[in-house]
Parts: sequence; C-alpha cells; structure tokens
Amino acid sequence: MSDRSPPGSKRWSTGLWRRPADGRKPRAEPSLLSQQLDDLGARLLVHDPLTQPVRNLYTVHQALGDGGWAAAEALAPAVIERAGVEGEILLSQDPSAPLRALVERLVALRADAVAAEEQAKTDALLRDDDGWEAPAVPEVSEASHEEYELMERSWIGTVPQDYQPTDHAPPEPTPT
Repeated sequence: MSDRSPPGSKRWSTGLWRRPADGRKPRAEPSLLSQQLDDLGARLLVHDPLTQPVRNLYTVHQALGDGGWAAAEALAPAVIERAGVEGEILLSQDPSAPLRALVERLVALRADAVAAEEQAKTDALLRDDDGWEAPAVPEVSEASHEEYELMERSWIGTVPQDYQPTDHAPPEPTPT
C-alpha cells in the first residue's frame, strides 16, 4: 500500500494526528539493541582495544553489529564472560541504562552457556560412547566340558609367562 493516502481519506486524516506540525513523519524510537550498540561504540572509541582491557567487549560489539544477539550467543563462553566483566568495569566508571542492559544480557548468556556445558557433560556421561550396547535379552550359550577346556587353553595362551596371580584377600595378621 502506498505511503501517501489521498487527501480527505480516513487513512490520511488519522495519519495527521501522529505527525509533527511541520508534516514530517515522526522518527521511530531506536531499538534497545541500537541504543546499546551506540552507547558501547561511543565508549569503545575512548578506549584502545589493543592496549586496554576492552578487547572482548569490542568482539561482542562487532558480533552485535553483524548479526545481533544471535551472533553474540555464538561467541565462545570465555569471551562472553570476560566481556561481561569488562562491561561491569565500564559501568562502574560511567553508568548508563543501555550498557547496564547489555551487561545483564551478557551475564545471562554466560549463565546459559555454563548450563549448556553442564548438560552436555551430563549427556556424555549418560551416553555410552564405546559403541557397545547391552542386549535387551542376555545371550546364553551352553557348552560341553570339552568346549570349556578348549576355550580355557586358548585363553591361557594369551597370559604373559611371567604373570603371577596374586591373592587379593587382605593379609592375615601376624601373632604378637
């Protein structure tokens, strides 16, 4: 639909109430992300990321500018954690609402990353990684005494010659 409605139409008249007196359309309020990017960008201009401890915040700023919070979430958890600490330092020097919201989001991202790491560790422990899966019904085979002796002799051939079996029972106390 066209941005300009013909004069006298209902759409044209309702649009008048929202426009400033000079006829221009009102500017949209900048999003929180754009406010955060502007605020962080202004602070990073003051600090040199190569010599001052804002490298991780600079990386987060680039990620936010490139792909928003989805790109920032893809950063390494260590970068997110350090950027949160750097943001808290900048926040203590000069507090602002956009930076406070950014730091809170970074802290939440770090907490989510830690929870995801813990869940992945738990899943890895629960998952059987060696590829062997226990059968639902155990397999039992019946063998004759001759087959058992044959298997025992073949197994004995795999035992090293200098192997001495030890008794794992606790030593008996010596009388005193």
